[in-house]
Amino acid sequence: MLIRVDLLCANSIISSAVMIVGILAKGFNRRNSSHSRIYNYGQFANVLKRVDVTKLDGLPLGGALTMSFPTGATVVGIKCTDGVVVATDSLISWGTLVLSEKGIKAFKLTDTIVLASAGLVSDYQMLVNRLQAQIKLYELNQKKPITVKALAKMLANTLYSIRMTPLYVQTVVIGIDSTGPQMYSLDMGGSLIPEDITATGTGDRTAYGVLENYYKPEITVKEAEEIAIKAVKAGIARDIQSGGDIRVMSVTKAGVAEHVVS
Repeated sequence: MLIRVDLLCANSIISSAVMIVGILAKGFNRRNSSHSRIYNYGQFANVLKRVDVTKLDGLPLGGALTMSFPTGATVVGIKCTDGVVVATDSLISWGTLVLSEKGIKAFKLTDTIVLASAGLVSDYQMLVNRLQAQIKLYELNQKKPITVKALAKMLANTLYSIRMTPLYVQTVVIGIDSTGPQMYSLDMGGSLIPEDITATGTGDRTAYGVLENYYKPEITVKEAEEIAIKAVKAGIARDIQSGGDIRVMSVTKAGVAEHVVS
């Protein structure tokens, strides 16, 4: 998962953040001893991402500062005429260490809705647990199954409410209800975007190339599954942090179907 900060505003962002940390630290210094002063300053400093500002000058004008998280994924989604398809890799890594090749990055939330996510495993596992509880409360209160849009909006509200201390996730919600097949992509700030095709994770660039080459508006679930597998395979081939098996989940009026391609 990559976050890009435009070079032209990177220095001002960093300078502003350092100034805020300094002001907050001074306020704490007045009320604390010298020992706790160092500790509190460290607490505020931890809100900043570690950025090597010495490397900024080496980038071309209009370039981008890139910060990478030490875990990767390739997640793709395709909206079809008769359903929706999502496919993910299964590699769980931490930097150069492979923790598992059997990781699960797509989750069945209801009989007609699936969530897939790239990002930190602990973050999206906790997010899924929270959503499952919220879905039950929603259905008890409303006395009807939750719709895809309602769940996607619930997720967007959850992510937006914690945007200052975010969960490091990039999520895709797919499902089908009375309005037909639907797919939404969300970033960790809570942006909610309806999509026909989407890719996320560290392998998204290569996967998008495959999706844009093969996708057509009147595609069926069977055709989409084949394209999704090709897209994830392309991500695995070119992204060192993607790998393992390919897990494909399809949502149609019949429910959720799942299979794994080795």
